[in-house]
Amino acid sequence: MVLDVSTIGGIPTPVFYPSVSSVSKNVWSVIDHIELLTSLDYPQFLVSCFDVYKYQNNQRLIAALNKAQEQCQVVLWDSGIYEVAWSHSKRWCFKRYIKTLRRNNVSHAFGFDDYCLTAETANVKNIESTMKRTIGQIGSDVISPIVHCKDTHDYPAICKQVATVCGPELIAIPERELGFGVCEIAENISKIRAALNSTGKYQVLHILGTGNPLSMMLYAFAGADSFDGLDWCQTVVDFDSGKLHHPLQLDLYEHQSEYGSDKNLSFLARCYAHNLEFYRLWMEMLKQKIENDGQMAILESYFPESFLNKNQTLFSRIINKREEAHEALAN
Repeated sequence: MVLDVSTIGGIPTPVFYPSVSSVSKNVWSVIDHIELLTSLDYPQFLVSCFDVYKYQNNQRLIAALNKAQEQCQVVLWDSGIYEVAWSHSKRWCFKRYIKTLRRNNVSHAFGFDDYCLTAETANVKNIESTMKRTIGQIGSDVISPIVHCKDTHDYPAICKQVATVCGPELIAIPERELGFGVCEIAENISKIRAALNSTGKYQVLHILGTGNPLSMMLYAFAGADSFDGLDWCQTVVDFDSGKLHHPLQLDLYEHQSEYGSDKNLSFLARCYAHNLEFYRLWMEMLKQKIENDGQMAILESYFPESFLNKNQTLFSRIINKREEAHEALAN
């Protein structure tokens, strides 16, 4: 039995939010990316409060965000701490974060997780306090926490406490903090999922910074529900293999999508629209495989035999654990 799980805006899981960030390594601006996502009416995407505050008076940005609202696109707002970490900005603060949320129509937002900048580990009371403070100041409960732990072994217990005490829509964790290599990360996600399910109530789990299709497959099968990442605007994807390549190789894969060979679009617009079409289809495929217990079969289609032989016991265990826990919750 598979749980009917949805996330922000009632979107069925698993779901991918294409991220927009000023630290994205390409020639397009934040506004260029948001305009493409709104022009394509992509169902959901992620923006940074840091970037929106920076361009708050730009008429193109205002128009694009208004269009997203009119089209009922689900926009997930990040705290801006990711951009601070990469840009070393000294100007971003909780006050500006709150101002940004107040000025905009926010579908949902992540809490202000600046404690990670000093390498502190998550404190449940502090997370709850920050969430309540934010909700009080913006007048809406559309806030979910980002959890950071120094030790990966602490995540299951702390995430369970956060779920129990705060009851958020999402609990988000950065992929880069969950281990080294996709196998270790998938196993840690499986442990977090088991801890969350032990509360008796399903808690949506979001993995920050995961835009690689093959990684998302492993993590979704392990128990993650939603993802965001910049890969969609930094690479080009091969529909057949799910692998990412340098965007200049679009010529090799343009035949696979509706947009790839559309000469009415610029080269990069074609590339990114090609990728977005892939991600939509990819997440639908993952959902179908989870619902029909087809996880092991699809792994065999996309991963090398040597890799699967080495890790078959691990993947069988985490998939079975996920299904058993979901059946217990459903009953």
